[in-house]
Amino acid sequence: MTAVTEAADRVTAVNAALAAVLDPELDRPITDLGFVRSVSVGSDGSVEARLRLPTYFCAPNFAWLMVEDARRALVGLSWAGECRVILEDHFASDEINEGVGCGKAFADAFPGLADPDRMEELRAVFLRKGHLAGQARLGQRLLERGWTLRQLGDAVLGDLPERLTVTVRKRRSLLGLPTDPGAPLFADDKGNAVPTVALEGHLRRGRTAGVGIEANTLVCEGLLVTRYGPDDCDTAAGGGRKEGTA
Repeated sequence: MTAVTEAADRVTAVNAALAAVLDPELDRPITDLGFVRSVSVGSDGSVEARLRLPTYFCAPNFAWLMVEDARRALVGLSWAGECRVILEDHFASDEINEGVGCGKAFADAFPGLADPDRMEELRAVFLRKGHLAGQARLGQRLLERGWTLRQLGDAVLGDLPERLTVTVRKRRSLLGLPTDPGAPLFADDKGNAVPTVALEGHLRRGRTAGVGIEANTLVCEGLLVTRYGPDDCDTAAGGGRKEGTA
C-alpha cells in the first residue's frame, strides 16, 4: 500500500467514524447534516476534525455532545494518534474545545449551568425520541404493505431484512437495548414488546416525534446554508472537505 493510498483510506475511515455521530436533537449523522467542515490525517496518525453548526448560538450542551461524541469516535480508530475535534464559529467554542480536549465533563467546563448527571440523560432522551420515530416510519411502511397491527405486535427484528431495521437497531444499541433477532420489532424505552392493543398509540407518538425532528432539521439545514452558502454546505454534506496526510 502506498503512502497516498493509506492516507486516503485513513481519511475515509475518519469520515466513516464521524458518520456514527448524531446530532442529538435532529437524530441524523453530523456528516449528513454538513456539520463536518473538514478532516485531516497527519503522517504520524494524528487526526483533526473541524465542525460547524447552523448558528453562532446553538445550545452549548448539544454542541458539547456532538464534539465529545466525535472525539470518542476518532479515538476509537485503532491507528489514530492524537485526536482533535475543533468546533468553529460558536460563542462557546473555546470552552467546548478545551473542555472536551482535556476530558472534562460539561458541568466542569460550564459550572452552574448543568447537573453533572444531566448530559447522559439528555443524550438518552433524544435517542429514545429517535428510536420512537424510527419505529413509526417502519410501522407505517409495513402497514402500507398490508401488515396488521397484530402482526406488527408479534413481529421480532429477525422477521425483516436487516436493511429495514438499521435505524431501529442502531438507536437500540446506543440505548443499551436488545438488538438480537429475537428482540421485539416494536419496543418501549426499556426494550419490552409493545402490546398490540397499545401499538396504534405507540406509532402515533412516534409519528409526532418524527414530525418535530423533521421540522427542526429543515430549519437547521436552512440556517446552515444561509450562514455558509449552498456550495460550501453541499461539499461538507458529503463528509467534510477531505485533506490527506500532512
